[in-house]
Amino acid sequence: MEKLQAAIEKARQRREATAAATGKSPAEARSASRAEEPGGDVWQAIPEHTVAAKTARRNRLFLDGRTAEASYFDKLRTKLIQQCRDNQWRRVLVTSATKGCGKTTTCANLAASFARQKDRRVMVFDMDMRRPDLRRPFGISNSHGFSDVLEGSVPFEETAVRLGASVIISANQSVHPNPSQIILQDQTARVIDEIEARYRPDVMLFDTPPMLSADDTLGLVKHMDCAIIVAGAEMSTIAQVDEVERELAEVTNVMGVVLNRCNYIDQAQTYYY
Repeated sequence: MEKLQAAIEKARQRREATAAATGKSPAEARSASRAEEPGGDVWQAIPEHTVAAKTARRNRLFLDGRTAEASYFDKLRTKLIQQCRDNQWRRVLVTSATKGCGKTTTCANLAASFARQKDRRVMVFDMDMRRPDLRRPFGISNSHGFSDVLEGSVPFEETAVRLGASVIISANQSVHPNPSQIILQDQTARVIDEIEARYRPDVMLFDTPPMLSADDTLGLVKHMDCAIIVAGAEMSTIAQVDEVERELAEVTNVMGVVLNRCNYIDQAQTYYY
């Protein structure tokens, strides 16, 4: 541990020296040094994906950071970063009590928000093999999905796309006949560990099935550092959210609850979603 801390401190000092010599900000120097770190080359080897504006609008994916909708996800991103940094968390599970609460939309917009912040590397994984919708907001149409990686039939690189310079997404393309079996197999934890070691992301987001609809998520929780619960306004009951929070807290840390699908008028008479 002492050797690791010494290496981290040495790397920090090197970035600060580079920043001072080149006139770049620490964030710019940190981003520039990514290519020199283990994982930098494989990160850039993932094909870059461009999201069609029409696809983004249809799926409520807010790519333009200047919009009010995008700003809410930017705030969520900032809080997530702070919590992960303060607690040394990396793997973040995103779930809900029931379907239709917007957990996948939340995951997708967090990915878009992180793509606007160039100095952090983030990976997003589609662990919902019953209703695999993460591909839709981005218009991803690969031949294989992340479930194929977990089964060992294809390499991770064949399922992944890169959003900008800092976000990698691996979505599923079709419903899997036995998702619980995949989640519960020992190989799943091993694959996630290998991807983390190879790509060295700052944050890993896992879009998982609703907790009260299947046992898949519970099988994955033990491999996570923390969890976010997405609740749908006028859909999720307090009892449901409490039940999900209680079950998650028995195994991992609950970062918080995100209220989605909430329409109201604030004091400035501005419409919020």
